[in-house]
Amino acid sequence: MFRRRKGKPVFPAVPTDALYVDKGASGRWASNCLIVAVTDKALTVVPRFPFNLMFLPEMYGLERTIRVRDIREVRRLRALGFGNNVAVDYGEAELRLKVRNPQAFVDALASSSVHVSR
Repeated sequence: MFRRRKGKPVFPAVPTDALYVDKGASGRWASNCLIVAVTDKALTVVPRFPFNLMFLPEMYGLERTIRVRDIREVRRLRALGFGNNVAVDYGEAELRLKVRNPQAFVDALASSSVHVSR
């Protein structure tokens, strides 16, 4: 199995010190199958089982850990019918996610000294 060969867990664990957790988030190429967790040190995005069994998370960049100190800005994206979208700018790229509670997500990152655009 691909994940085991790469030393990654098949059943990802949520950090015990998470300030925010969403086990049904969406991202580019992934609908309702991502686990998003924010701690005071990092934002983690990982596909949950069984969506993580192949190489697709690596191919589409669905699995990443971004240090909080590398995050330049987080903002809510408001579009007709899509009010749960957030954007995280971390220098090399921008990560866009659809989370169930966008304000709690933004607040968790803001509590870690990340700049929030209002």
